Amino acid sequence: MEVIKNFGILTSIAWNSNGWTKDPSAADLAKAKYDFVKENAHEHESINFGHEIYPAEEDGSYIGYSPILNRTPDKENSKYVSAIFFLSSDYRHQNRKCIVGLYGFPEIGWAQREAKHPIFKTYDGGNIRAHVDNIIYFQNPVVIDDRSVIDDKLLPIGKLISKQGFNYLHSDNVFNILLAAVRLNPANTKLATLVRKFPTDIDFFNELIDGGEAHDFLENKEADSLAGIAELERKMQKLRPQVKERVSAFIERGAIAGKVKSLTGHKCLMCEALGLNPIGFLKRDGVPYVETHHVTPVSGLTVGGLGLANIITLCANHHRQMHYGNTELISQTKTLFVFSIDGSKVEISKIRVS
Repeated sequence: MEVIKNFGILTSIAWNSNGWTKDPSAADLAKAKYDFVKENAHEHESINFGHEIYPAEEDGSYIGYSPILNRTPDKENSKYVSAIFFLSSDYRHQNRKCIVGLYGFPEIGWAQREAKHPIFKTYDGGNIRAHVDNIIYFQNPVVIDDRSVIDDKLLPIGKLISKQGFNYLHSDNVFNILLAAVRLNPANTKLATLVRKFPTDIDFFNELIDGGEAHDFLENKEADSLAGIAELERKMQKLRPQVKERVSAFIERGAIAGKVKSLTGHKCLMCEALGLNPIGFLKRDGVPYVETHHVTPVSGLTVGGLGLANIITLCANHHRQMHYGNTELISQTKTLFVFSIDGSKVEISKIRVS
């Protein structure tokens, strides 16, 4: 798949507890990290997603704002930009960073609002505009951190979330963010429609979204059954290798993963095999945190490639070590994986369903 550089932008905006449809709350203003906001008690981005409430411009576009875009992009670098994603820090949840929505196929540059509404006296213009059909608010935001942008390829290789609040995105990054948003917001038909407009790897979006396809299985709780997995494998036989890899990533976070974690008691099987404490930290719901990992890649997908016997649970550290460290799958039987990890031989039993 060809990668188009500077195909998107990730830009910061101040948090708005009203979904960026109304004035900020007093707490929003007090917690804002921008000096302008604190000094003026004003967030010009506060109605960025008011496009379904307030009137559009005569050409059907709606105008939004990001303070970062006043000074960062230039015409040459941004000429291929097809998506602008808005990033904000949710102070209500330990300042987690959330991608809260996007403007698809935008125009960048200051624009004065000509549409009439009392609120436009305060919010008189902005520096981003897009057709209202191409503006999407994520009811369920895409939560990111410096690790997830690497693991999920949400930013260009070697880049972390900019402390200046601005990142250029390549086409594969845009693609991956959109997939994450679709997975988190499966009922958002407007988002699904917008996704199909993007020229980058459009065949994959059609394979994933049109008629349900694999996406239905990934979100369907029946996919954690053996019959469900077998049916998913049957459908995936026809998909391209890149598609299988991305669906594999979904599986490691979806219903099948939940089944695997339950069967292993939310333990890191590598820690357990090494005689270490297999239980990681507890999440807010009291359940231990653990991740799932496909031992053999599914891009070539043979029957059983998605099955529970090909998945193990690992702590975050061992999961990264499996991908990037000195590890190797030496052999396997019907019931056992044998790994070499930093020169030591480690055996892990395969997951079985009675």
